[in-house]
Amino acid sequence: MNDDELLAAVRGSLGAARDSMAAVHMKPPVEELMARGHGRRMRRAMAIRAAVACTAAAVSATVVIAVTGGSGADQARAIAYVTSHVEHALASEDLVFAGRSEGNAWGLTRTWDYGARHRFLEFWPAADYRDRIVDGRRLWDFPPRFRGQPALAQGTALVGGKLRAASVTYYDRTYSLYGPPVPPPASACSTNVELAMGGPLMPSPHWSAFLNATLACGAAAVTGHVRIDGIETTKITGRPVTVKLAPAYGRGIGAKFAKVTWTMYVNSATFLPVRVYGATQTFGGPAAPWLSSSVTDVRWLPPTPANIAKALVTIPRGFRQVG
Repeated sequence: MNDDELLAAVRGSLGAARDSMAAVHMKPPVEELMARGHGRRMRRAMAIRAAVACTAAAVSATVVIAVTGGSGADQARAIAYVTSHVEHALASEDLVFAGRSEGNAWGLTRTWDYGARHRFLEFWPAADYRDRIVDGRRLWDFPPRFRGQPALAQGTALVGGKLRAASVTYYDRTYSLYGPPVPPPASACSTNVELAMGGPLMPSPHWSAFLNATLACGAAAVTGHVRIDGIETTKITGRPVTVKLAPAYGRGIGAKFAKVTWTMYVNSATFLPVRVYGATQTFGGPAAPWLSSSVTDVRWLPPTPANIAKALVTIPRGFRQVG
């Protein structure tokens, strides 16, 4: 694939993903989260990502494996301990979430979140492992001029004093605006949200309530304590979930099933996330099993006007509205 052919494929893929957002925001919140999160993890190219954005909501659950994290009595005591502490951590949640995610399937992603404001920024990979010379021609998956540059932004924009769902694609200098933003999930208890936990972390404005509900329904378990960068953290492991892929998407990647796992490390004093690992493995088809994984490191910023502004999608000057 040469430069012009790749650009044409990318234009079609990003356009399809962007256009699908209008329908996604009309669905219930968990379906929107599934489409947004699932599309970040299980792609092998931009065309696959667009297919996921359009079809991920059709995925049906087939197997759920519980994580015990110890005996029932031990886990009950661990949950009671966490619950008693997170109830006193609410005052620490008036902060700006700043996440930085890196993985093996895509470029760097950055996430900022504050209340109802949210911005997810995805970059092209800084390098192309398939950059090569074949029959005297240079071939690649991502043209050199794109590498390391912003590819796509999604989240909320302030338009006329009101928050609107928005997306920006930088390669063709276009943007789209939709209706009011969809509320974040209250827990990881549903299959759709469990699937979304397999990739870059989805911020929540109320982490204490999110963790309480997720532990209470059995979607995760307390599995230990770990020091990260000098911080004592509580390790919370989500139960693995295996789903059967929608037929069209499965054919596109040569797999029939996907298994998602995730682990969250929260500050043992504030119970705010410090680090999250998420992974999605596809298997069961003609292609070899493939694992997409990412690690999100989280910083918590003071709610200054400048930091809060980072949680808004900005429409660059000169970009054309297409939706």
